Amino acid sequence: MQDTFFAYENFEQALSRGGEYVTQVRGVSMYPMLRYRRDPVLIQPVRQELKRYDVAVYNRGDGYVVHRILEVRPHSYVFRGDNCIGSEIVGKDLVLGIVTGFWRVPSKGGTGRFVSVENRWYRLYSRIWVALNPVNVKFIGFIHRCCGLPGRFLKRIRSGRA
Repeated sequence: MQDTFFAYENFEQALSRGGEYVTQVRGVSMYPMLRYRRDPVLIQPVRQELKRYDVAVYNRGDGYVVHRILEVRPHSYVFRGDNCIGSEIVGKDLVLGIVTGFWRVPSKGGTGRFVSVENRWYRLYSRIWVALNPVNVKFIGFIHRCCGLPGRFLKRIRSGRA
């Protein structure tokens, strides 16, 4: 599964000057909230302590990642993408920005509508998604296993082991 990365030309520069940055994400780790190269996100610098449910941007070393905070620890955060099974513990010093909203772009194109993270429906969605996370993780794992079954079955047939 691909993590939600984005193009980061001038990203750190914009945030270090106190500005904001808009980009489309690449990857599926934040699906269904963010869709691959369709829904732009608005990222602003971290100005205060982040909280559970916040979606933040951190530097993994091989690129920047957009994931949701599941747990706040004294010196780190526990992150997981909405469409991921595993979690990552990330030092607070590696977190560069916070997603303050995104545009939900229709499949037929257009500008879409802006969804703020302060929107009550979004906040409800994020809390339900995190609360159902253990179920989501099992469901996502089940889907990945099932989607792989046809391919594995065809390989067995071709090799004569079916």
